[in-house]
Amino acid sequence: MVNESSFSEFYSHPGKPLEEHLINVANLAEKNLKQCPSDIFKEIERDLLFKIVRISALCHDIGKATSYFQTYLFASEEKRAKLKAMKETNHGLLSAVAAFFVAKKELENSFLPFVAFLAVKKHHGDFEDVIDEATVEEKDIEVLLKQVDSIEEGKLEILSARLEEAGLGQKITANVLRGWVQSLPNELGVVRRKLRRLERQQSINPYLLTNFLFSLLIDADKSEVTTGRIIERTDGKLGYYLVDKYKSAMNAEDNYLNRLREKAYQEVIEKDLDLESRLISINLPTGLGKTLTSLAFALKLRKEILSEKGYIPRIIYCLPFLSIIEQNAEQIEKVLRANGFEVDTSLLLKHHHLSEVYYKKEEIEFEPDHAKILIEGWNSEIIVTTFVQLFYALLSNKNKDLRKFHRLAGSIIILDEVQSIPSNYWLLVREILKELTEQLNCYVVFVTATEPLIFSRSEMIPLVDRNFYFEKMERVIVRPRLEKDITLEEFAESLDIEDGKSYLFILNTINSAKNFYNLLKERIGNEEMIYLSAHVVPYERLCRIKKMKERKVKFAVTTQVVEAGVDIDFDVVYRDLAPLDSINQAAGRCNRNWSGKGEVIVVSLRDERRLYSSYIYDPVLLDVTRRILERYRVIEEKKFLKIIEDYYREVQERKSGDKSRELLEAVYKMKYDSTDETAGIADFKLIEEDYPRLDVFIELNEEANEIWKNYLRIKEIKNLLERRREFNKIKADFYKYIVSIPLKIDNLPPEVAGFRYVGNNVLREYYDENTGFICEGVVALW
Repeated sequence: MVNESSFSEFYSHPGKPLEEHLINVANLAEKNLKQCPSDIFKEIERDLLFKIVRISALCHDIGKATSYFQTYLFASEEKRAKLKAMKETNHGLLSAVAAFFVAKKELENSFLPFVAFLAVKKHHGDFEDVIDEATVEEKDIEVLLKQVDSIEEGKLEILSARLEEAGLGQKITANVLRGWVQSLPNELGVVRRKLRRLERQQSINPYLLTNFLFSLLIDADKSEVTTGRIIERTDGKLGYYLVDKYKSAMNAEDNYLNRLREKAYQEVIEKDLDLESRLISINLPTGLGKTLTSLAFALKLRKEILSEKGYIPRIIYCLPFLSIIEQNAEQIEKVLRANGFEVDTSLLLKHHHLSEVYYKKEEIEFEPDHAKILIEGWNSEIIVTTFVQLFYALLSNKNKDLRKFHRLAGSIIILDEVQSIPSNYWLLVREILKELTEQLNCYVVFVTATEPLIFSRSEMIPLVDRNFYFEKMERVIVRPRLEKDITLEEFAESLDIEDGKSYLFILNTINSAKNFYNLLKERIGNEEMIYLSAHVVPYERLCRIKKMKERKVKFAVTTQVVEAGVDIDFDVVYRDLAPLDSINQAAGRCNRNWSGKGEVIVVSLRDERRLYSSYIYDPVLLDVTRRILERYRVIEEKKFLKIIEDYYREVQERKSGDKSRELLEAVYKMKYDSTDETAGIADFKLIEEDYPRLDVFIELNEEANEIWKNYLRIKEIKNLLERRREFNKIKADFYKYIVSIPLKIDNLPPEVAGFRYVGNNVLREYYDENTGFICEGVVALW
């Protein structure tokens, strides 16, 4: 706490002395930096990193010392909106000026003062093109000078003294600030000339360094205002023996498949670790226990890093789809609980855009506001998250995405089902991941049955002899039936359904899946059948996947929602034509546990205009796949590896890397956002939206009814922050009953309290109990 007798009487937040906030943020940011490996950003001395972090943090809210901001802070709610809109109330630019000139005086490095300027200027906003960020207009200077003139000199003198005691190597007075503001245009002119040279250097380092320092600042700032502290880290007690113990307790049946799983597991665990090899591969056929194997490897590596390098790496387990996050997180939790761990959020964290806003460490359960900050800041030892969360932490201009960037330093990143990264981003992902391993000492582990050529095979360290395991596989055969493109009706009529076998049909669009479901229903009569697509609410989807896992259904018609990683098992899988890696993933849902011989049959389905596959997949990928499959009448599972290698090689040759190159140019230039025809980093979209969508709440059952009543109650709360806080409490449950539908349909449900809503009394008009939302007047794709 600040000594009240020497308190400036400036405030950063109601009841919070400004100097206390600035010093606390600096201490938290430094504490986070100390948790990172000591040799990150090798071209910059570690002392320099600590200096620039401390300068940025101690200066980041100095602009709040203006009378404009202090008046705004304590104004009535009616006046605050008007005061907030005044440019003089904004504190970011004046604070950035202070950070820039203090850093310029204290540091010899010519780039770091601008990083401090940029981080402080935008600590409440999103980045734009750095050339624009380094530009000030005459009216900006006028506002800055008015702000300086408004600061009470006596109070500023006390504030400056406190900051100097805390390590700021510069006395700040109104005259000093005024001089800085007046010389700012010339100084930024020099900076802009240097920034324009960045593109020629073709280096990702300035971008990574900027994001890292920005992340340290904004995470410390948000944490200080809410929790006021950093969650203490767990020591290195986590080791691969946890998985060993869990597996022993499972008493797995002694059969050929389990013996192969165990051999692969032991091969990975017994591999000698070279801590300087940071690009690692676990390439095994589907169903060989990659989740437990990769977890055990990461735990072993974590222990070794702690022993040899003296820091504790976080394990960041990334998956492409929400549908498998719960499954994998549950398996990891079982491993921890089987070893006597009390699994709280500081040990295992699930993070995606629909995560429950709940955070607990030991006996402390945090308030929703605090929990949200801790979750979004990845305050945990093992984080299970989506590709979207990871790659937007790496490639974004958004404050909320970049906040967790510093958590990547020294981490072990597991990319499970890595083949889900679109091929047009391979070059971009390769360059970013490579620099992450070199500059931030990350370890990247690819886990997949179909490893894409993001890196050459010689660049990756394989943990298993993949050829050995693929050659042992005889669970499945693939039969391509691509001589003729057929309609859904022709497909349904041609099916030969055998008694005693289970069937999974994976189609490419929601529309084709719905239509085929109805056609198949006519054929099989009263036999139970499951339908799955994104138009079925998540609550119901999870119930249906659980039934499929328990093998309680003989027939299932789905879109691609079941393809990667969902542990279901059918005797026969029919797959509409798709890129070869998707077909391979579909094969992983067939005879997974090796009872007899499974069949995967690939067909090419069309409507009256075109192939369903053409609505959603890249034509090059489809063409490469078709030409490879047409060479075979039957493909045995042991051949999968060679065929997928041929596929990826041809894709690499034929697919343009233009999209990656455009985004890499933006990264080199630090062009976070673009206002011209060239790409900005903000243009990176891991998942391309194929059409505008709208979220709809479906009041499916009593639970949904109660959730909706809660939502209506929350909407009545006038205070915005309180309203958000209350909604965060129900958010995870609320989104269990949401479907995303095309915006341009003829039967849009009515808007109620700011949300499209299908009440239980009109449920049948909008929602089919089997196939989900009923779209009228448009073809639903995904």
